[in-house]
Amino acid sequence: TVRLWDVSSGRHLHTLTGNRSDVRHNSPVNSVSFSPDGQTLASGINDDTVRLWDVSSGRHLHKLTGHERPVNSVSFSPDGQTLASGSDDSTVRLWDVSSGRHLRTLAGHHVTGVSFSPDGQTLASGGDDFTVRLWDVSGGM
Repeated sequence: TVRLWDVSSGRHLHTLTGNRSDVRHNSPVNSVSFSPDGQTLASGINDDTVRLWDVSSGRHLHKLTGHERPVNSVSFSPDGQTLASGSDDSTVRLWDVSSGRHLRTLAGHHVTGVSFSPDGQTLASGGDDFTVRLWDVSGGM
């Protein structure tokens, strides 16, 4: 599960499990990332999916499917409109955060980490092949 806590008080706010079996985390959570505005949380799961959650209510927003192996890393673009997910299936997938729609797939290496540049124009992916790849994501999304 993913649990949200109020850091100042130590109070538990939400456990992000969803209220239906099709949105629950059914395997380990490998990565989490807050959107830049702090309103959305993404979780990358060992069951090949990504989940998007509303932070204030704990409500499940989208289940993103398409990866064929565990999702190791998730990262929001600086404007919060795009999410990148990196997977053991040797791909990075780009997603539209508001709709959950798949935008683009970048293939090349078994991805262990993803991160957007501060301007959102470049995405870095690290892999277990000991490389970091830089992807131009400025257009075509």
